[in-house]
Amino acid sequence: MVNMRAECERILEAAGKQNVLLRVIGGMAVHLHCPTASHLPALSREYGDLDFVTASPDDQRMRAFFESIGFSANSRFNALQGANRMIFDCKECDWHIDIFINKFHMCHDIKFSHARLEQDPVTIPLAELLLTKFQIVAINPKDVKDVAALLIEHPLGDTDRETINVPRILEVASHDWGFYTTVRMNLEKMPQFLEILQLPATETKVIAGKLDELGNRMEAAPKSAAWKMRALLGKSIPWYEEPEDAARGELKLE
Repeated sequence: MVNMRAECERILEAAGKQNVLLRVIGGMAVHLHCPTASHLPALSREYGDLDFVTASPDDQRMRAFFESIGFSANSRFNALQGANRMIFDCKECDWHIDIFINKFHMCHDIKFSHARLEQDPVTIPLAELLLTKFQIVAINPKDVKDVAALLIEHPLGDTDRETINVPRILEVASHDWGFYTTVRMNLEKMPQFLEILQLPATETKVIAGKLDELGNRMEAAPKSAAWKMRALLGKSIPWYEEPEDAARGELKLE
């Protein structure tokens, strides 16, 4: 079995040596920031493929970089999607690397600049990492576990260093009614999802407190004119995109 953390660290070390901008996203990013994700049985999960983010112009170096460390480009996919996303396959094993370029696109878009990616030396910033989970309309058990781990181990604050930068979350949500709406929906669902995980009471209390604080700050934050205009239409028209991965195993409340 492939040790995905070791593979991730090998790739990051090589990227550092070659001065290639590469930051981890997804479950492995949570794992690297949250020892709790490994130690609490309720939050344990498997890690399959690895996901990274880069920003232009470093995207032009991806093929040469990954081929230099033993991966092969998925030529067909990269030819069609290479402006926004690239895939590199492990030559010896049945797994791959997904590279998002300048933005993470799923139900909503999360944009990344060089400056934002440089706020954390290993992963995307924690604010954006939390948003990658909360922007999913059909949130699944892995997403809920990742949210729980992030909120247990990191304070809400106004910086990025091992802190969930709330002003950054408000910047995104207060300018995009659709994004705001999806995040608020998931904030409201989380307490019931947490009951399914059966975490210790102390951890559940910590998470609940931070969910309440984040929700209150989102509601109170000033909204842009574009946000207010879109709010007039409400949910009468779609406010999110269906993700390409249709088999995510959505969590549903009974």
